[in-house]
Amino acid sequence: MKLNLPELAEVLEEIEFFERERTDRQSVELAILLYNHGVSLRKIERVLGWLGVDRSHVAIWKWIQKFGQRLREAGRRPAADLPAVVLMDETAISQQGEEFVLFAAVDPETRDLLHAEVAPSRNTLTTRRFLSELAELYGRAPPIVVTDGASYGPVFTPLGITHIVRQHSVRNRIERWIKELKRRIDTFYASFPGDDVATTNNWLKQFAWTWNVCLS
Repeated sequence: MKLNLPELAEVLEEIEFFERERTDRQSVELAILLYNHGVSLRKIERVLGWLGVDRSHVAIWKWIQKFGQRLREAGRRPAADLPAVVLMDETAISQQGEEFVLFAAVDPETRDLLHAEVAPSRNTLTTRRFLSELAELYGRAPPIVVTDGASYGPVFTPLGITHIVRQHSVRNRIERWIKELKRRIDTFYASFPGDDVATTNNWLKQFAWTWNVCLS
């Protein structure tokens, strides 16, 4: 994995992240990268303290949320090109004792995370919304989407997508992301419970961009 501060600094500038941020930019950039490397918020708070920057772990969490929210508002894709073939899978996650569904789309060659979103449930409506968001992010729908055989209903054909079922192969290639995403979600929700899935989706947006550009 590599740290890529220039890339992160550039996108933070483009989405006007620092419009009213009182902390110096380098400290915020370092905090975001450390967090996405798996360093806890409280440890980042201590690191910043060693550098003479007095910010609480709550303030750092707000930077993470703000980054994801600004990326979403700007319609920024996760810094990866949309391939002709996309792997899609979903898994159940638990937030505040309630069950939700995490959708994920991955490039089968680079394994970049193309899009991820949490929805209240998996049904025709939420699946179509996820695919439509993927198409909107990249300006087109992927020609081919490969899944592991779960029943998604008639959602692919109206979007001009060819649906291919491949047992096991999809799960094997996307499993890394599913495990990592669930681990990170479980970690931050242990300390920062959200009122709804918006908090998670803001986090997912910044995680996908940062991972693809700075951490992969």
